[in-house]
Amino acid sequence: MDSEASNAAANIVVECRCGAVAVKISGEPVTQFYCHCDDCQIVHGAAYVPIVMYRATAVSVVRGEPSGWKLRTTVRHTCSVCGTRLFADPDPRVRAVTAYLLPPGLFRPLFHIRCRHALLPVKDALPHYADLPTFMGGSGETVDW
Repeated sequence: MDSEASNAAANIVVECRCGAVAVKISGEPVTQFYCHCDDCQIVHGAAYVPIVMYRATAVSVVRGEPSGWKLRTTVRHTCSVCGTRLFADPDPRVRAVTAYLLPPGLFRPLFHIRCRHALLPVKDALPHYADLPTFMGGSGETVDW
């Protein structure tokens, strides 16, 4: 990240669509990507979802009380008033913030994950992993679209 985007990402507050819930992000992203998993497709009603992962301690609710729930295994947090998907807890060490909540320019995806579940190919210059990159515990296998 350049210094301007880096400084902005180090301490921001994002809100759900109705403003009932605010989430403070105080730290740099661990990674940023598009997720094509079938859980994200179901939960978000989308072919894929932009995600920014932060250390769990860097993401905290500062206003409101989001609802926590899980479809299968991942606990997800949603505004109980408007239904905005806020973040998920796929692992106790990280929080996956839905990137469309971030200010413009802060989402800088590095790759796509879970592409074996993709509804259609997404052709861009980013790597497309069938499951996960090796640093996230996956095979590192890519798909060639």
